[in-house]
Amino acid sequence: MKRIGLAVMGAMLLGAGRVDAQGMRYGVGAGLLLPVGDYHSLDNAGWIAGVDVTYWLASGSMAIRAEGSYSRTSERPGSCCIADHKTTFAGGMLDVVYAFGRTADRIRPYVLGGVGLYNWRLSAPGFTPASETKVGFGGGAGVAFRVGKGSTRVFLESKVTDVTGGVDLVSIPIRVGLRFGAK
Repeated sequence: MKRIGLAVMGAMLLGAGRVDAQGMRYGVGAGLLLPVGDYHSLDNAGWIAGVDVTYWLASGSMAIRAEGSYSRTSERPGSCCIADHKTTFAGGMLDVVYAFGRTADRIRPYVLGGVGLYNWRLSAPGFTPASETKVGFGGGAGVAFRVGKGSTRVFLESKVTDVTGGVDLVSIPIRVGLRFGAK
């Protein structure tokens, strides 16, 4: 039992030396939302805005990211029986992120993928808005550019997001923004 206790304490001490390699980053971004598939046949391109929190693991290459976003698209003229409709999404996703290169690199590409929940809402003049919460999946890539000598980074990111449901709501959000914090 004493050996197990010593082993646990040793692991904790070794882990404590690596805490500085871990870090939390906070991001904010906005951009273009491109509907594809069935969604594209109903709506034009729209906009997206979001925030994220990324926790970098000790390796510096792997991270867990929680993100929240809000987006809006509008009717593609002549596409649907509901004239002048707007489609909005509010939701969040939990991603796994893998970054290439070293933490100190000026340019750092990354890939990400995850799962989340999204509430989509369809509204139009003269109609009662319809809303439903669905599971969403996403995967994509991005690149982060270090700004100056600090840890602030400008990012450009895109991924395919598929919100499951009766209508296939697939979109490609293209976001640009800033991330602050360690890593």
